[in-house]
Amino acid sequence: MQMSQLQVVFILLIVAGAAVYHVQDSVFLKMYPVARAQLGHHLGLRSDQVEIDIRNTNDTLAAPHEHLDFDSEVPESINRNNLSSHTQSPDNGTCQPHLNVAFLKVHKCGSSLLSHMFLRFGYENRLLTALPRRKGGSIIGSMGKIGDGSYLNTPGGKRWNIFAHHAMYNRTRFRQLMAADARYVTILREPLQRLQSSFKYFDLGLRFSGLKEKTPRGTPYVTTYLKNATYWDPKYKVPKSLKHREHYCFRNCMARDLGLQEHEYENHTAVQEFVRGIENDFSTVLILEHLPASLVLLKRRMCWTLYNILYTMGVHTRRQRYKREAPITDAMKRAFYKHNYADVMLYTRFNDSFHKQISQEGADFFEEVKHFVQVNHAVMRYCKSGKRKQGKMTVKASRWDEAFSVDQTLCSLYGKKRPYFDKLLRRAYRQKSV
Repeated sequence: MQMSQLQVVFILLIVAGAAVYHVQDSVFLKMYPVARAQLGHHLGLRSDQVEIDIRNTNDTLAAPHEHLDFDSEVPESINRNNLSSHTQSPDNGTCQPHLNVAFLKVHKCGSSLLSHMFLRFGYENRLLTALPRRKGGSIIGSMGKIGDGSYLNTPGGKRWNIFAHHAMYNRTRFRQLMAADARYVTILREPLQRLQSSFKYFDLGLRFSGLKEKTPRGTPYVTTYLKNATYWDPKYKVPKSLKHREHYCFRNCMARDLGLQEHEYENHTAVQEFVRGIENDFSTVLILEHLPASLVLLKRRMCWTLYNILYTMGVHTRRQRYKREAPITDAMKRAFYKHNYADVMLYTRFNDSFHKQISQEGADFFEEVKHFVQVNHAVMRYCKSGKRKQGKMTVKASRWDEAFSVDQTLCSLYGKKRPYFDKLLRRAYRQKSV
């Protein structure tokens, strides 16, 4: 019996899908340029383009005046008993907010911005948030090992509701320390862009013996590295005495942060099993290149509100030393993708999954994303202006959310860095132990 054209197309799609999920060695290298074209233009962004795009997304959208207004009332003082009202369901209780979340930070993927969002969520909702034993510390554990002495003991030995510090993912240990129904969340970034950002932020070029001398004046160190990564890798030197050595990473760093061991980098079967494990463990994987849409997807998955996912730019990024665009050729890109097979597999899988998920969210998904961007920008302007001293800003109800107010209470937390929340959350520990 002859097959219809539709049936033929359907079978071809299945075969193509299977090929993507079972790529191996040379086959992967042949397919990846095609996958890149399908995944979108973000795989060719400049080293600074992600941050610029996120800011421009906010700056080019005017605040939705029909949804926002300012009250003349004096801002109310903080009322800790009412903070959880921001997480009430907009659909009369049929969807209950999920309060137990482990956010695994991935270096140079915008994770600090989101970490502060989760820490604020934990504080406002009186949740038990994981804290390092050392005050103000940025990491819990070391190189994937979370010992009993690396975190602040919880009141009554309770499990954590929120995790939002740096730590390499260790499935067994997290299952022991997090609440039993915790949902796991992380964020990824296009691998080559992540590397360029890391080179600038951590001055990685100075960690490779001889690389500085081999780099022409005015050329970014990352360009020299990418010309022959396998040559430079053995020349990478980080003193054992260096505090928090795990911050410094140059190969398969996203996979490493999520638990892949270095000896498995060349084992493509192990890499594929690792990626499947992350799929099983993590309920939501955000994509930095699509941050607003990622946050709206998170909001829907967690049954949170727009208030819960508000964020601000600016305090989370270090001033870059230079803004020169790195001259990276196609040959250098191909070599980098081959050398970072694990990160490319991880990003490709979850970027594809992200787009599939939002395609199933309904016709109003991007309308909600646009609304969120407008509200977030308006709140950002309000908190940075003198208007917060004049009264509250009210975000009126929409089809996606109940109304909520913004005043000095939120602005005092909005955009604060990790050490600020560390102090607040340690007080919560003492209060719970009384």
